[in-house]
Amino acid sequence: MTDRLISGDNHIDLTYCPPDLWSSQAPAKWKLVAPRVEELEDGLHWFTDAIDRGMWNGVGPGFLKYTKGMFGHIDEMKDFGFEWDYRPGAKPRPTTPELRLADLDRDGLEAEIIYGCLMINDIINDAGLRSWADKAYNDWAADFAKRADPNRVFPLAIIPNTDPVDAAAEVRRCAKMGLRGGDLAFKRMSPPLYHHGWYPLWEAAAECHFPISFHSTGFKALRAPDTPEMEKEFMTQWRLVRSSLFQLDTMEVLVSLIASGACEKYPDFKFVLGESGVTWLPYVFDRLDTEYGDRARSLNFSLKPSDYFRRQGFVTYQQDQYLEPIIPLIGEDNIIWGADYPHPDCVWPESRKTLEKNLGGLPERVRRKITYDNVVKLYGLR
Repeated sequence: MTDRLISGDNHIDLTYCPPDLWSSQAPAKWKLVAPRVEELEDGLHWFTDAIDRGMWNGVGPGFLKYTKGMFGHIDEMKDFGFEWDYRPGAKPRPTTPELRLADLDRDGLEAEIIYGCLMINDIINDAGLRSWADKAYNDWAADFAKRADPNRVFPLAIIPNTDPVDAAAEVRRCAKMGLRGGDLAFKRMSPPLYHHGWYPLWEAAAECHFPISFHSTGFKALRAPDTPEMEKEFMTQWRLVRSSLFQLDTMEVLVSLIASGACEKYPDFKFVLGESGVTWLPYVFDRLDTEYGDRARSLNFSLKPSDYFRRQGFVTYQQDQYLEPIIPLIGEDNIIWGADYPHPDCVWPESRKTLEKNLGGLPERVRRKITYDNVVKLYGLR
C-alpha cells in the first residue's frame, strides 16, 4: 500500500464545536435560537431553535451519549483512547488541535479534508440565521486550520443554501481566507438544485477553483416508525435501514446538478459527491444517459450526461469491497478515499488495513490516485 495517504472525507460535527462558537457573537435577534450549549443534569447539551439536539461532545452527528454495544466501531475507538465527556471544560478530540493531529498520525495520514457541521442547515429554520451561522463557522474553521497545521488540516466551508447570490459571495470570501472548497446542504435548497438560479454559485466556484461538495446525510423520505413507541421497539431495525441507505441520497444530487446545465455552462466547475460510495454510479449513469436521449435532448448538451461527471465530478468513499472491477466505469481520476474520522462508521485508526483489503489488488498507480493524487489535484494541496 502507498506510504502517502490523505483522507478526502473527515469531519468536524456540530457536537464537537466550541460550546460558545455561536452564542458568544449572536446578534440580539437570534440570541435565543442560535446554536448554543446549556448544562442540564446529565451534562452539556446542544440547542438550536431552542430545541435540545443532544449531547455536546456526543457520539457522531447524532449527538448521542456513549453507550457500550450501540456501535461496534465506537467501542473500538474507545479502546484506542477516544473519550466522550459531556462536562464543562472537556476537550473534544476532533476540535483540540494537538489531539486531532495525534489522531491523524495514529492513522498514518499526511493530511485531511474536513467536512463541517453536517445537517446544521437542516436543523435551523430561519434562512437568515442559517447563513449567519454558516459564516461564523467558516471563520472559526479557517482559524482552526491555522492553529492545528495549515499544511495538514483543510476544512471545507459551509455554503449558505437559500440565496445563490449570498452563496456565491461566501465562496469568494472563503477562498480569500484560504479555504479550499465548500459543502452545500441540498435538502432545503431554495430554489432546487436543478434550477438555473444557482448559476451565480457555480460561476463563483469555477472562478475561485473552489470545489462544491454535497455530502450525504440520508434520504428525506425513508419510511419512519409511526410512533415513538414503535421507534423504541424497532430501533435496531430502523437504524439499520437508515445507515445502509444514507449514502445513496446523492443520486438525486448527481442527476439534478447535471440536468441543471451547470457542468455544460461552467466547464471549470468541480463537484464532489461526499461519502456517497462508488459502485452504484454506473447504473445511474446508464439511466441518466438513457432518459436524456429519450426525453431531454432539448437541453442541447454537448456531452453525454455521464461524461460531465467524468470531466468534472468526484466521489468519496471509506470502504467498498466491490470497488475494484467498477473503477474503469467510473474513472480512476474521479474517486477519492476518505477515513470518515470520527464518525461511528469510520475506518480510523486502521485505514491502511481497510485500504489493503479493498485496493490491494490494484496497480500502485491507481491506488495512489485514489488515496492521494486525486485529492491533491482537486484541492491544490501541494
